[in-house]
Amino acid sequence: MTGPRETGVEVVEVSFEVVEVSGERTVRAPLTWGQQFIYRALQRRADRAHYDYNQRVSLPVPEGRTLREVIGAIRALVTAHESLRTVYRDGTADSTPYQEVRGEGRLTVRVVRGDDPAAALDALAGTDFDLSREWGIRAAVLTGPDGEPRHLALYVSHVAVDGWAMGLVVRELKAHLAGGGKPVGTKRAESVPQPADLAGIERSDAGRTMDRRADAYQRSLLRRAPRTLFPTRHPTCPEPADPAGPPEWAHGEFRSGRLEEAAREVAARCRAGEETVYLAAVGALLARRAGLSHCALTTIFANRIGAARQAMVTPLASDVLLCFDVSGPSFDDCVRAAHLAKLRGYARAQYDPVRLGRLVAEVGRERGEQLDLSVLHNDLGALTPPEEAPEKAPEEGEGARGPSGAETSFRWAEPFRLPSVKLYCAVRTAERGERVIAVAADTRYLPAPDLRELLYGVEELVVTERRGPHGPRDTDERLPAHVS
Repeated sequence: MTGPRETGVEVVEVSFEVVEVSGERTVRAPLTWGQQFIYRALQRRADRAHYDYNQRVSLPVPEGRTLREVIGAIRALVTAHESLRTVYRDGTADSTPYQEVRGEGRLTVRVVRGDDPAAALDALAGTDFDLSREWGIRAAVLTGPDGEPRHLALYVSHVAVDGWAMGLVVRELKAHLAGGGKPVGTKRAESVPQPADLAGIERSDAGRTMDRRADAYQRSLLRRAPRTLFPTRHPTCPEPADPAGPPEWAHGEFRSGRLEEAAREVAARCRAGEETVYLAAVGALLARRAGLSHCALTTIFANRIGAARQAMVTPLASDVLLCFDVSGPSFDDCVRAAHLAKLRGYARAQYDPVRLGRLVAEVGRERGEQLDLSVLHNDLGALTPPEEAPEKAPEEGEGARGPSGAETSFRWAEPFRLPSVKLYCAVRTAERGERVIAVAADTRYLPAPDLRELLYGVEELVVTERRGPHGPRDTDERLPAHVS
């Protein structure tokens, strides 16, 4: 997900180039589980202007490369990855949505005179993808006065890629543009399945077994989870942000060097990832605010375990249900409970999302109440591939990330809303290396002053507990870095 959209920038197109693909396989298949997550989210979206799920990226073209070479790099990319030349059909009353991979076709690339990639991306994103007719990728090449290519801008549908896959796309394009990429027409390794192949695997006996195991885990969790983290609704709340934004929503961003340092200490002591510390703190404060001993929320998992999955250009991420105890005597207990809940949830993260929707309704009927799983947590760092090795090792005393000296700060950002969500919490790393915790919330359930207080409360909770009790250490159960 890329965040709030900016529109209204005019870009003058100079010419067009055509990327042609031929001789590849044409295949029809059901949507994969990962594609379904995004496809259905797009269908539920009330207003595209509030949030753009699609991926945007621009990268410089190395000096000396010709326009023909840039077009060749795009051709190699869409030839290698079927998700970039696929259309999607809604299905009928008797059939589910499906995908059609096109073995032949054309992609029109805009050639724009100028040096403003952001404006070019806004122009590419000016209209929705028509995924029933259009491949889920748009491209523009920005040229200088003499026609030499300077930047390549891509706007890619989230149904075609997730954040991890977009990172793979960027790496591959950089390799092609640097002259080290695979030649045009080179086939991908057979060990890496294409999305249509994965759809078949998910519907095989092995796939059905994975889904049954996920069903048992999710059913058990739903039967013991609190009904909601928002038992009280606040019907009238002042709006803190731009009144032109979506009504009844607010979006705050928080940075704190003190929090980062404390989170590292707590994470090391609890043998968990730093991202788990942030998740545990937000979950604990929301649960305690509602007078609950347990927190139930949803987090997003990359589902990239194994070399084959790490190399796939397609959305694989899924929502993972978590329920963990926040009533322990120390915050360390909460972090360890959240860490264990994540491990269990990640082990059951491959499943049919359509079935999960039916399951939530079914368990709700068993309990005699409607379950509200409307808190979504997103650790954006875990949804991108690991960074490439640096050209040189850091100097002595330099950290792998930027310094943690950022002062505590809060700001209101552009509000947006997501379908079926009352609160969305995202953790990302900014350009200078510091962590940013962002919360967007429906102010009818978390008023704007409470949203601000929640973020400052995360800092207070973690900093206060940074030198908490030093009991016996649990076995180190951390997942590999690429899925932490």
